[in-house]
Amino acid sequence: MEKVQTHMKYGLFTGIAMIVLGLILHVAGQSFQSWSQYVTYIPLLAGLILNAQAFAKANNHFVTFGNVFSSGFKACAIVTLIMLVWGVISLYIFPDMREKAMEIAEKSMTERGMSDDQIQDALEMTKKFFIPFMMGGILFSTMFYGAILSLIAAAIPKKMGNNQTPFDNNTPPEQFQH
Repeated sequence: MEKVQTHMKYGLFTGIAMIVLGLILHVAGQSFQSWSQYVTYIPLLAGLILNAQAFAKANNHFVTFGNVFSSGFKACAIVTLIMLVWGVISLYIFPDMREKAMEIAEKSMTERGMSDDQIQDALEMTKKFFIPFMMGGILFSTMFYGAILSLIAAAIPKKMGNNQTPFDNNTPPEQFQH
């Protein structure tokens, strides 16, 4: 039997929640603090947990860990697409983000003891490929953390074992008719 899917709705809502939190952090001047990059993953975890619970419930808990993980990972892929689009749009809405990122990169390189020539070469390369680097960072980080958080979320909802039938939990048969 094909499973009822929930990842589209929860992926969309989670992506929007991450954008809203990112906007709040940016307006508050906190978006470039080292801790803020991790705070934006709180809505991702919450959205994946809600998706896992909704997926299990929509399928009368007749799901496996793998089914729930798969739904969460699909939701994460949708979040990633939303974040990629938002990343590009945000550079045009907030052009200061690119300059601030370059300042932080330059400061970091100086603190690591790089020479002025090395810093200038690295900054030129970063300026030239800023959008591809940004897109790669969003893609890798969101999918990487999303996979880990999907594993966590998949462990939460109640699941029936492989040897059980939907009727083993005294569930009325009419709930399983489509």
